[in-house]
Amino acid sequence: MAVKLHYKILGKGQPIMILHGLFGSSRNWQSIAKVLAENYRVITLDLRNHGQSGHAESMTYTEMAEDVLGLIKELSLENLFLMGHSMGGKVAMVIALLHPLLIEKLVVLDIAPVSYEHRYGKLFQAMQDLPLDQVKNRIEAGTILNNQINDTFLSDFLLQNLNRADNGFQWRLNLPAILDNIEFISGFPDIGPDTQYSRPALFLGGKNSHFIQAEYHNVIRDYFPRASIELIENAGHMLHIEQPEVLVERIRQFISN
Repeated sequence: MAVKLHYKILGKGQPIMILHGLFGSSRNWQSIAKVLAENYRVITLDLRNHGQSGHAESMTYTEMAEDVLGLIKELSLENLFLMGHSMGGKVAMVIALLHPLLIEKLVVLDIAPVSYEHRYGKLFQAMQDLPLDQVKNRIEAGTILNNQINDTFLSDFLLQNLNRADNGFQWRLNLPAILDNIEFISGFPDIGPDTQYSRPALFLGGKNSHFIQAEYHNVIRDYFPRASIELIENAGHMLHIEQPEVLVERIRQFISN
């Protein structure tokens, strides 16, 4: 069953849709959206089990793609520029491969159409162990979380998913469902060797990240024969946070040509 997705729209013009990554939401992309909205109609959304969108027990890429396709149809979007980061990049790739005529150009950020070994066990444990009914404020929650994962940047990112509730705090995302589906999320669906998206595609990675390695370039071009693959200096996996100006400029160049 398709899930109803929460979304925001900024600006006018040809549409750009942005799909966030794992543990993210549309909130993470508002600063990028505001800049792009100077020239385009920008749609940011929350994927299933994230942000303010609906929850579901299953979370395959085909299902997440169907959710997004439902929103594309609801908004009557045409000549769409589709952009996705990490998990959202895989959703975007599946949509482009299965429905190529809907997507004018594709932008994929720091992910490839391959299966990765998931390394989120420590994060899941830290989030599950956070005493939501006892912490008094976000500062205390952040301290507890960071003591377990030892990464202030990542702790602050995860805390964006924390909401105040009647008896303390609660995770806004559906943590149990994400944990149950992490193998699907870390993988990539078997779409078929002859399925291709033959329109322009841009794969942008962070040079300090491991998600777009040289060994993945042939796989990318098997699916996306017109793909350009570039790495941004001084950026890791969160290239939209680490190098937002460079990212926006490269996106603008790509979609305007």
